[in-house]
Amino acid sequence: MGTPFLSPWAVLVPTLVLVGLWARCVVSRQPNFIVILADDVGWGDLGANWAETKETPHLDQLAAEGTRFVDFHSAASTCSPSRASLLTGRLGLRNGVTHNFAISSLGGLPLNETTLAEVLREAGYSTGAIGKWHLGHHGRHHPNSRGFDFYFGIPYSHDMGCTDSPGYNLPPCPPCPRHGTAARVARKDCYTEVALPLFENVTIVQQPVELGSLARRYVEEAARFIQRASDSGRPFFLYLALAHMHVPLSPPLPPAPGRGVYGASLSEMDALVGRVKQLADSLGRGSTLLWFTGDNGPWAQKCELAGRLGPFVGAWQRQRGGSSAKQTTWEGGHRVPALAYWPGRVPAGRTSHALL
Repeated sequence: MGTPFLSPWAVLVPTLVLVGLWARCVVSRQPNFIVILADDVGWGDLGANWAETKETPHLDQLAAEGTRFVDFHSAASTCSPSRASLLTGRLGLRNGVTHNFAISSLGGLPLNETTLAEVLREAGYSTGAIGKWHLGHHGRHHPNSRGFDFYFGIPYSHDMGCTDSPGYNLPPCPPCPRHGTAARVARKDCYTEVALPLFENVTIVQQPVELGSLARRYVEEAARFIQRASDSGRPFFLYLALAHMHVPLSPPLPPAPGRGVYGASLSEMDALVGRVKQLADSLGRGSTLLWFTGDNGPWAQKCELAGRLGPFVGAWQRQRGGSSAKQTTWEGGHRVPALAYWPGRVPAGRTSHALL
């Protein structure tokens, strides 16, 4: 069963202690929290982690001005379980989410689970979720019913459902059967008969979603949310679950030298994070903890469109052609980048080797 009651500080204090805030003066007001969760990002996709990566100057600056955790692990190597754990503080075997939800899923994160957004809202926070949810999209499983005052985004991955263009979802999913229920059920990896929706709270504002403008719209909605919270004087919690890097959005940017389409998409994500950092600095009034991490490792089946694992490729992968990335329990499947940034509170230029 889920926890019936949680003090907000029972959830937040361990996080604050991890980044060394005990050594600083007491915060005069309730801090804001921005959690940026990248999708299928590789440990080596950050230049601060891996010298071969050149497309992340904003993330590298974030690392230089904050604390970089090099041994941080997501709770699972797939999307829904790791997101459920992030928002509840409980592993999948306890919160009931052990597999990804699909378009056809009727359930979601169990309703008896308490989310961080619910805890913070009870503490007077303005709470917002922007981006990919993937924890159930029917009824009370919607973000607005799980503690978030505001939601803007897509209910699941952006390659689940037909969109304005097929994008770079390679290898492509074979065409879905046009006739015959039995054949359709047999092809569970085909979603082209359902148009991917874009939600604002419980209203579909675009269907199918225009993927090429999604990054820009996420930044715009993040700016509006932070501005509204700042104007109201309330502390805020923003959960920004990016579409990057799952499969590149279409079209991202002109292919970048060296890494092509993936590099261009990585640069786009980096610019988005840089803009959110600017918002935190200008509107967060020096009281905002920004945390960047990933839900799991890169999607190796996408070949050149998958992210970098960094050094986490062993003899088994090199000699036998296996994967150490997403959907595996090899280290590259769950060791992800992690950065904490809060000027004057989180130590700058620090690298932590703590196992987290």
